Amino acid sequence: MADKLVRAITTDGKFRAIAIDATEMMKEAATFHDASQLGTTILGRALIGSLMMSNAILKGEERLAVSIDGQGPAGKIVVESSAQGEVRGYATNPQVALPLNVKQQPDVATAVGVDGFLTVTKDYGTNEPFTGKVALATGEIGDDLTYYMAKSEQIPSAVAVSVLVDPDGSVVTAGGFMVSTLPDATTEDIEQLETRLGNFPAISTQMMEGYTPSDLLHNLFGTEELQILTTTEVALYPAITKHEYARMLATLPLSELQAILAEDHGIEIVDRFTGKVINFDETQLQAIIASKDASGL
Repeated sequence: MADKLVRAITTDGKFRAIAIDATEMMKEAATFHDASQLGTTILGRALIGSLMMSNAILKGEERLAVSIDGQGPAGKIVVESSAQGEVRGYATNPQVALPLNVKQQPDVATAVGVDGFLTVTKDYGTNEPFTGKVALATGEIGDDLTYYMAKSEQIPSAVAVSVLVDPDGSVVTAGGFMVSTLPDATTEDIEQLETRLGNFPAISTQMMEGYTPSDLLHNLFGTEELQILTTTEVALYPAITKHEYARMLATLPLSELQAILAEDHGIEIVDRFTGKVINFDETQLQAIIASKDASGL
């Protein structure tokens, strides 16, 4: 079953909301990266949060890049996503392992760290991308994205991300929601929402009971108080093919390619987004050089 993202608005026009089920996508990503329980939780939170943020603030072919670097043992987390529902990402150390925290849950905050920044770069398809940066709030990722939305985008929001992973690294559920205020929301409206959020059952519990993204939002706002606007399939970006990597290699200076050939007799490329290794042997690299040399580039 394809993963889904839904967009909605409350019937009184005071809040907009996004919810997502990314379980199948995260099962695939966990396998790609051979990630630990903690590593999968971290990567999943970042992928889910980035997808929701992309859907909230991008349009058309625009893209978003999120970098989280808190100087923790998980290393840097990098995610790229689009308004079309595609995403990919990696953590420098996806096999990170730490004892469970005091709540007996994966210790995301310690693994990510808080001595650093969350950086968001929006690519509008022009030569002038926009970059916003905020200090990490807690390292829990959802809180950090909430802080970014309020501080940099000036959109007060609540971002909740959830990845339930078995100790062996198997993904059970993965999902989340984002609720943002609209201009008509009053202080009282926001306080009432905060109360509901504080009493809201765990996302993973609801998903295990079979609730869909639409159900999550209806459970939060009430069936009669919410209008579902769109439902979109979400997925990991297709893996870059060897042919595409060959084209990328062909953009390198001829002298650099010749030096690689002379010294290494080939080249190995590791796709950090999928964990796949792509090899170009001596003959294949010679063919790329010959083609580039013949074209005069």
